[in-house]
Amino acid sequence: MKLLPFKELDVHPPFDIETFMGLAQIKGLEGRETVELLDFWGKWHPCLKTYFLGRKRGYLAIHFQMQVEQEIDSIWDVSPTRGFKLQALAQTMIIGVLKELMPEVGQNQCAPVPKPGKVLKKSLARAGLELFDEGALNYKYSTLTYYPFRDGCDSCYLISSCPKVNLPRMEGLFKTGKEG
Repeated sequence: MKLLPFKELDVHPPFDIETFMGLAQIKGLEGRETVELLDFWGKWHPCLKTYFLGRKRGYLAIHFQMQVEQEIDSIWDVSPTRGFKLQALAQTMIIGVLKELMPEVGQNQCAPVPKPGKVLKKSLARAGLELFDEGALNYKYSTLTYYPFRDGCDSCYLISSCPKVNLPRMEGLFKTGKEG
């Protein structure tokens, strides 16, 4: 069976406070909160793994190692509000990597998930990642998309179940190519 070559990438996304506040659903931050978030940003960066699978075109897989998931879960158990903010921080870091490597994601607001296939699944397994038939990876804070950027929502395996496209209250926030 053909396997895609893969290599780990070292990406250092800047802290995007606007993306964070949107994901955390807050309008502002106090100084001490900002310092705490930046401390977690620095602490978690070494746990953020980014892989390119393919040659010139292929896939980008991004995930946090398990200790970040466990840390957020344990904080969530004590303080759901703080846990929610730290979850948003982890998501902000992943989005930051996407934007750093594919600026089109910032313009299109979404990174399409590819259809799980045997070659992709076997190739990801070599990097310690499992791709489920639903299109999710085996890490809570993770994403898988095409690299370089490709087609947005129209090429996404999850388009039929995506709340960004299918929820009436969110309609218009995310544009597909069909809308012109």
